[in-house]
Amino acid sequence: MKYIIGADVGTQSIKVQLYDQNMNLVAKTNTPQYVDTPKPMWATQKAESWWKIVRDSIQKVLKDAGVSGGDVAAFGCCAHMHGAVPVRVDGSVVEEDVQLYCDKRGSRIAEDLAEHLSGDVYREAANAPIASWHGVKIRWLKDHKPEVYEAADKFLTPKDYINFKMTGKTCIDPSEASGSFAMNCETDEWSDLLIGTLGIDREKLPEIKKAYEIIGHVSEKAAQETGLSTQTAVITGGGDMLSMLYVSGMNKLGSVVDITGTGATIQAYTKKPVMDKRIMNLRHVLDGWVPFGNIDSAGGAFRWLRDNLGKKEAEAARKEGKDDYACLCELAEQIPAGADGLYFLPYLMGERTMGSADSRGCFIGLSLEKNIGHMVRALLEGVAFEFKRTLDIFEANGEKIQMVYHSGGAAKGDTWNQIKADIYNVPICTLEADEGGVLGAALMSAVAVGFVDDLEKGADRLLKVKKTYQPNPANREIYDKSYQVFCELHDVLQPSFKHMAKVQEEK
Repeated sequence: MKYIIGADVGTQSIKVQLYDQNMNLVAKTNTPQYVDTPKPMWATQKAESWWKIVRDSIQKVLKDAGVSGGDVAAFGCCAHMHGAVPVRVDGSVVEEDVQLYCDKRGSRIAEDLAEHLSGDVYREAANAPIASWHGVKIRWLKDHKPEVYEAADKFLTPKDYINFKMTGKTCIDPSEASGSFAMNCETDEWSDLLIGTLGIDREKLPEIKKAYEIIGHVSEKAAQETGLSTQTAVITGGGDMLSMLYVSGMNKLGSVVDITGTGATIQAYTKKPVMDKRIMNLRHVLDGWVPFGNIDSAGGAFRWLRDNLGKKEAEAARKEGKDDYACLCELAEQIPAGADGLYFLPYLMGERTMGSADSRGCFIGLSLEKNIGHMVRALLEGVAFEFKRTLDIFEANGEKIQMVYHSGGAAKGDTWNQIKADIYNVPICTLEADEGGVLGAALMSAVAVGFVDDLEKGADRLLKVKKTYQPNPANREIYDKSYQVFCELHDVLQPSFKHMAKVQEEK
């Protein structure tokens, strides 16, 4: 057996890649998928569609490479985190439409839990309750769809659902379990205190196993569907963010990584959780913790602007054979730092950190002389300002920020990288490899079957800096002042956001 396969079930696409035992890429697929938004602040996908794409993609990479399934030693998967897939032991899904990480329907449950949050509960979870957490989504199903809750034997995350289809076994790793509001942060085991606080049943949660542990082998049924062998090992794997992080510079304590795609996260690698209720903490796939801030609509906000406010400019770019995002960034580059006093709050999907699920996106400071270039610039700066708020918390906790690795779709262009370097006031480094989670999942598989000796050393070998962006001192003063205004706007508007949400709910 000479090969391994990694899979990444992302929000916008599913990647499956075949690597040889030296971690050289042999074949790959990238299949788009879409998010359904049946109600405001709801976001869902169908679980069985993930399996169909993964299954078909495995067949394709094997065929494209001319590789037999019997030569694949291991399969590793990561996926968008926190979703709650209700499954029966026979392999069927109780309800197809799965709440995604950015789905906010559980916000009132989370608010009620937070209102009565004891110090013991917070310390054990290392997190405050939010709508995104896996456990809160399970509780929502119990309250609003009790028939689904009762029929489910287990609730799995999207990654663990794929593993279940592969092996027939149910499990979860600490990185995903720490995002459930049900795992004891000291023991990496399910917590009776937290499970009781959530009001869910322990027996509906799967066993916790290390991310790089072999959980079993491909079942006969899955072998027939994928073309793999029943001798192919399957690992637990980790959440997509954590799988991406350790191959994107976050394999050493003190490192910081900004991942900006459809959604975005910025995180540090620390020995212990950062106990600040404005941010979240997840267990790393390595030893230690990853405190982080989040924006559910970062690249997603840019796409919204392109498709609506910048539609004319985007269509003109495409007719000329140019990248539409790059052309919009060129317009932003014509606008000075600070966007001439225009601000954008990037909360089109609410907030998971630093605010509330009721937060909403908005432009502030519009006037007659503002144009689409100002709006693009303000949007790019607004995402960076939001993440600067999280970096301030890291530094207040004693983490000295000296450099930020930047990955995800936003890292491909110069404009956003330079804006972030200027606002963060540290160098921004982009990476040669932009495969993120799928590469991390594959590397964990390679370690599990002995192709690679050590996760940290393997990540070091794969990490290659593509380009470094230095802060521009000329923009320092304007960004310091603009940042203060941004923070003030955020705080002042929170009561209005909450009022707006209540008015909408009453319709």
